[in-house]
Amino acid sequence: MLRLVDPSPRGKGQGTRPPRPRVTITLTDVEQMRLRAALRNLRALYGSWDCLAEVMGVRPGTLATIVSGKPTSPGMAVRAARAAGTTVEALLGDLKVAASCPHCGAAWEVRS
Repeated sequence: MLRLVDPSPRGKGQGTRPPRPRVTITLTDVEQMRLRAALRNLRALYGSWDCLAEVMGVRPGTLATIVSGKPTSPGMAVRAARAAGTTVEALLGDLKVAASCPHCGAAWEVRS
C-alpha cells in the first residue's frame, strides 16, 4: 500500500503564504459631508427616505443614520450617484459656479 505524506506541515510557516494586508478605502470628512448633503437633496427629489432607500437598495434607517453623522462607505456614495444619475466624482467633488463652463471653467456672461 502506498501512503502519501505531505512533507511540510501546514501552519508551521513552511509552504504557506503570509496573509495579504487588508486595504480599506474610506471617504474623507469633506466627502462624507458632501455625501450627506447629496442624500438630503436626493430625499427631496424622491419625496421620502423610504422611496430613496428603495431606489438605492438599502433600508431607510441606514440613510437616517448616515445623514445624522455616522461614517459611511464609498459603496454608499456609488449607490447615491446611481440614484442621482451622475458620477461619484460629480457627487462628491468641489462645488461649481453656475456661471462658468463645466469643462474649462471659463466665466460666462450672464445677461438679464
